[in-house]
Amino acid sequence: MLFSSLHTHNTFCDGKNTIEEMIEEAIKLGFSSIGISSHAYTGYSFDECGIKKDSIENYFKAVEDAKERYKDKIDVFLGMEEESRIEGEKRPILDSRLDYAIGSVHLFRTSRGFFSVDNTVEEWREAKEAYGGDTLLMIEEYLKELTSFSQEIPFDIVGHFDLYTKFNEKEKLFDEGNKDYKALAIEYLDKIIETGKIFEINTGAISRGYKTRPYPAPFLIERLKEKKAPIIITSDAHSTSALNTAYKETREMLISIGITKQATLTKKGWTYTPL
Repeated sequence: MLFSSLHTHNTFCDGKNTIEEMIEEAIKLGFSSIGISSHAYTGYSFDECGIKKDSIENYFKAVEDAKERYKDKIDVFLGMEEESRIEGEKRPILDSRLDYAIGSVHLFRTSRGFFSVDNTVEEWREAKEAYGGDTLLMIEEYLKELTSFSQEIPFDIVGHFDLYTKFNEKEKLFDEGNKDYKALAIEYLDKIIETGKIFEINTGAISRGYKTRPYPAPFLIERLKEKKAPIIITSDAHSTSALNTAYKETREMLISIGITKQATLTKKGWTYTPL
């Protein structure tokens, strides 16, 4: 397996370490490459995670400089984690300088305004209240948004498909085994699979202590296998200590169910490599 993570964060957004520190740690871990993927600028006044508008060019320059500085040690790729809507209701426009992009949804859109999907349990519950207490409706609206985003914008990687489960393992906010929920999730997963995008197997919630398994849920990973959808293991690391969290266990889990290769970004573009 060629170890890498294309989902990482740094001090240009809400990460704890600089771009250089993330790269240096990746080299120590024996990574063949690393993707630098700050949360994109959104224009929302409440957004404390995204890169600031006046820092975007500095970010691009910092990553390009790092590419050159570390070119003999590791491949560095310029990425961005794009939010489905920016500055109100606009879709983001992908910058042509990016080597790749991740597409994610971090907000529940309700009649009462925006609520974060993954900030706090309390905010998750407030969003549910805004949907009249209907959890399935809330999740369906999230999945509709992620699906339409995937269909309309040519990003490469689908970010944490079922992010709304972040608190569920500890808080039991809804029943992930419910047949109606599982049918709903598979319905929208299948629609996104049709776009040909890569699905990340994201270990970020493990490193932050919220979950004991990666996104998405096992039944969804099984569906990805059945549909032969491309996958990639990512860490969603917000610090150097999380760059390869649960990679060994995740790789073993994927191989055990019959997934033996992952999408891999190289200087020549996307390819597949053995797990």
